[in-house]
Amino acid sequence: MAEEPNPSNPKVIKMEGTAQDESKLTQIGSVNAENFHLNAGQVQFLVHLESGSKAESPGVLRAGDPGKSLAYWQGRTAEIAQIQQWLTDENTFLIGIEGIGGTGKSMLAAKIYDEIVGFPKRFWADVSNGASFSDLARQVLTEFGFPVPEQEAQLVEALVRCLRSGQFLLIIDNLESLLQPDRQWGSLFYGDFFQAWVEHGGNSKVLVTTRERPELKGFEWLPLKGLQVDEGVALLTVLGIRGDLTQFVELVDGHPLLLRLVADLLKEEYSQDPDLSRLADLGLGNLRQFLTDSQVVGVHRRENVGMVLVLDASFNRLNELQKALLLNISVYRGAIDSAAAVAMLPGSSAAEIEGELRNLVKRSLLVEKLNGKRRFEFQPVVLEYVRYQAGDRTEVHQRAINYYLLNLKQKPWQTKEDIKEYLEVFHHWVQLENYDSAFDILWACNDFLILRGYYTIQVDLYGQLIAAWKKKAERNNLNHAAAFTSLGNAFHSLGQYQQTIKWHEKSLDIKIEIGDHKGQATSLGNLGNAYDSLGQYPKAIDYYQKSLEIFQKTGDRSGEGASLNNLGIAYRGLRQYPQAIDFFQKSLKIFEEIGECRGEGNSLTGLGNIYYLLGQYQQAIEYYQQSVEIFKKIGDRSGEGNSLGNLGNVYRSLDNYERAFDYYQQSLQIQRKIGNLRGQANAWFNLGLTLEKVYRESDALGAYRNARERFQEMGVNAELLLCNDAIERLSQPKTPVVSHRGFWVWLLRLWRWVRAWFRR
Repeated sequence: MAEEPNPSNPKVIKMEGTAQDESKLTQIGSVNAENFHLNAGQVQFLVHLESGSKAESPGVLRAGDPGKSLAYWQGRTAEIAQIQQWLTDENTFLIGIEGIGGTGKSMLAAKIYDEIVGFPKRFWADVSNGASFSDLARQVLTEFGFPVPEQEAQLVEALVRCLRSGQFLLIIDNLESLLQPDRQWGSLFYGDFFQAWVEHGGNSKVLVTTRERPELKGFEWLPLKGLQVDEGVALLTVLGIRGDLTQFVELVDGHPLLLRLVADLLKEEYSQDPDLSRLADLGLGNLRQFLTDSQVVGVHRRENVGMVLVLDASFNRLNELQKALLLNISVYRGAIDSAAAVAMLPGSSAAEIEGELRNLVKRSLLVEKLNGKRRFEFQPVVLEYVRYQAGDRTEVHQRAINYYLLNLKQKPWQTKEDIKEYLEVFHHWVQLENYDSAFDILWACNDFLILRGYYTIQVDLYGQLIAAWKKKAERNNLNHAAAFTSLGNAFHSLGQYQQTIKWHEKSLDIKIEIGDHKGQATSLGNLGNAYDSLGQYPKAIDYYQKSLEIFQKTGDRSGEGASLNNLGIAYRGLRQYPQAIDFFQKSLKIFEEIGECRGEGNSLTGLGNIYYLLGQYQQAIEYYQQSVEIFKKIGDRSGEGNSLGNLGNVYRSLDNYERAFDYYQQSLQIQRKIGNLRGQANAWFNLGLTLEKVYRESDALGAYRNARERFQEMGVNAELLLCNDAIERLSQPKTPVVSHRGFWVWLLRLWRWVRAWFRR
C-alpha cells in the first residue's frame, strides 16, 4: 500500500494498493486528509476482510454442543420468529443465516439449537476447520443411531435417508470455510448432499450459518444485520457501560461483536468508569467521524470499518506478552489448550500463559470453552485480524509442527481423530510451502486412510499437493508422481474409474520422464486395474503384460507376483480358466517364497474364484477359507470382505441359503465400513439372488435396487444390466395362483432345507 500526495490538492490523499491475498484491491478514493486517518494496513485488512472465502484443507470436525454462552443474549425476536416459521413449514428443508463476521450468526443458531421445540434429536457441527463431509455424515448418523457406510458417496444417500426418517435438526456452522473464492465447494460431496436434501426433503431441517452463500438453490435465507437499537442498548447496559448508549448503537448499526469489544475494552481499561466518553482516551475519539464519512463507508461496510478501528485500539492496549501470545497462537486451527499456547512461547511459564489467556478472554479477543477441559479459541473475525497482523509466520508454523510431532498418537489407530496431529502437521507444512514434507507426513498415515475407507480425505489432501506443485511448475519429483498414484487409487476405491485413469496416466507420464522403471510398471498395473474394473479385459491384459515385463527385467519379485495375479483376474474375465489358474499358481508360488501375505491371500482368492466357476465347490471353499484367515491376520478388511462374499456364492450354489445369507451379510457390513462401492454392490446383488431363492421377492427387489444404485455410480454397464433385468422381472404383476400354492411353497422350502442340512 502506498500513500501518494495529489499535487493539485495537498490535503487530498490518493490511496491505492494491492491486497496480500488473491482478491482485487481497487482504488479506495480521495479523502480529505484533515479528517481521514485510516492507515495503509487498516485499508489492506478491510479489503482482505471483505474478499471471498478460501476453503480450508480437511481438519477435524468440531461437533456436539455449540459451547456458546448465551448469558448476555438480547433481542432477535423477529429473526427467531422467522426461523421458527421456516422450521414448521413442511416445504422448507434448508435454512441459511447469512451475515458479515461478528453479526451473531453462530449465536443465533446456538439459541435455536438450545431452545427450539419439536426436534427430539439435534446435531451441531462447526466446519470452520474445513471438516470433510465424511466426518460430518458419520458423526450425524452415529448420533442419530443409524448405520454408517464409510464410503462418502454412500454417505450422501445414507444421511438423506436418515434425515427423512425422523424429525431432526442439523446445524452446520461457518459454512463459508468450505467454499472457494468463486463460491464453489472446496470439499467433495457437500454440494451433492444439499442438492439431494432439497430434492427429497422430509420433516427434518438443515440450518447453516455462513458469510457467503454457496451457488445452490433451495435455501430460505435470513440476512442477519445488527441488533435493534433497544436491543443494543440493553446489551451495553447489562455489560455495565454508561454514556449515550442509543447514539453509539445507532453509530455501529448494532453490530454485536463490535459492541462487546468496545464494552470489554472500556471495562478492562477503566473498570471504575466504563463510559463511552472514554473512547477518546483509547484513540477512538474520531470513531464517529469515520463511521459517518460517506467517502469511507461508501466503499466499505460501516461495521467492518468500526471493527478494524476497535481491534486496532484493543490490540494496541495489550502488553507485549499478550500481543505475542495472540500473534503466535493464531497459527493454530481451532480451539487449543494452554500447553499448545506454551509451545508457541517457550520462554514463558505455563501459569503465566494461562493467566494471559484468561485476560484475553475478558477482552473478547478469545473465547473460553469448558467442555471437560479448558480450551481457548478466537472469534472468527478476531482470528482474521490477528493473522493479518502477524506477518511472516514461518517460525511459528515450525513451532506448531514441532508441538504436534511431539504429540503424535502412536499406532494402532482406530478413527480419524487418532491422526489429527498428522493432519495438522500436513496443514502447517503446506502453509510453509514445503510440499515434500507435507507429502511425507501424509504418506505416514496413507495405509490407515485406505484401510479405514477415508478415500475422500486422500482426494482432498493429495489434490491440494498436486495443485500446489503445479503452481510452482514442479514436475520431475517422485513424491509428485506418488501423489498422482495415490489420487488415482483413491478414485478407484470410490468407483470413479475415468478419474482413476486420468490420474494414473499423469503418474505414468512423470515416471517415464524421470526414468523410474519400477514406478512405470506400477502405474501400468494400476491402469490395467481400472480397465479390468470397467470390463475392458483385453486392454487390461495389455497393461498387465507391459507391467510384468518391467518387473521381471528389474528383478522385482513382489511386482512380478502382482502382475501375474492381475493377469489371472483378467483371463478369468475372458473365461479362459486354464490360463487364469496358471497365472494364479505362479503368483502364489512367488508370494509364498518372499513371504508376502497379502499377495498370498489375493492369489488364493483368485484360485477359489476359478474353481467356483468350474463348479468344484469344495476346492473353492478351501481356497476362500485360507484367504479369509490370511486377510484377518494382516487386517486387510477389503480382502476379508471379498472372500466372505465369495464363500456366500459357493453356499448359494449348494442351495445352503442360510449360510450364504450369513456370509453376504458379513461381507456387506465390512464393505460398508471400508467404503468399497463395488463390494457393496456385489453383496447387495448376491443378497437379492439369495432372497429370491427363498421367495422373499419384496426384499430381493430392494436388494437389487441398492445394487443398481451402486453400479450406476461406478458406471459399470454389465452388472447394471443384470440388476435391471432382475428388477424388471420382480416388478411384473404376479399371475394369480390356486389357493393351495402356499402348501407347495412350504413343502419346497422344507425339501431345500433338508437337502442343505445333509450337505453340511
